[in-house]
Amino acid sequence: MANYNQFSDSHPNNESNRIEAEKSAETGAEPPNFRPNKKGPQRRKLWLKAGSGILLLFVLWNVYSFASYVAPWNEERSVANAEQDEIQQYIFQSEKSEEVLKEVSNSLIRLYDHNSLTELHINEMEEKLEQLSEELDTDDPRLARLESYHFAQIELTREMTKTLQKNQVEEVHEKLDEILDRQKEQADDKAQILISLMEEEDITYEQKADGSIAYE
Repeated sequence: MANYNQFSDSHPNNESNRIEAEKSAETGAEPPNFRPNKKGPQRRKLWLKAGSGILLLFVLWNVYSFASYVAPWNEERSVANAEQDEIQQYIFQSEKSEEVLKEVSNSLIRLYDHNSLTELHINEMEEKLEQLSEELDTDDPRLARLESYHFAQIELTREMTKTLQKNQVEEVHEKLDEILDRQKEQADDKAQILISLMEEEDITYEQKADGSIAYE
């Protein structure tokens, strides 16, 4: 009986493979039937892709966290700016109204001094005072003190209008002096009212040498 191992070793293909293997061992080359293992590079690519995905998620999370922090801050800042704008707009409007009030009051006094004051002038003055009252009316509690100041000035001007309709010149002049003194006293308090308001609302301002208030 033939030996199976001997038969296998003596097979031409096996002999050829053996010779090729010996040659490869001597030269360091890979045998022709060698197939490199490609699983290693594929795994590295998968790890690189996974690492890139994790890094991307980390970056996106940081961007989201930053946006979540900045967005409410910007919104709060916008609300604060809007509230400051409302205050400044009222102050600006009240300053214009006060200038109008002074002009019409001085005009009324001049007409009286020149004996030219008529009932028509008095009626026009009353209408102007009503208009100014409507312009200065506000339900904003932050502006309550400033509103009260302007309403007090309007009431003094209304009192002046009634005084100018009297016939007794000395009485009129005496009453006018009293009204003008009260207006000046109230005007002195106005600066402190504005300063308190601007400090409470974080509005930048500057008090000038003449006592006037400049704000941004």
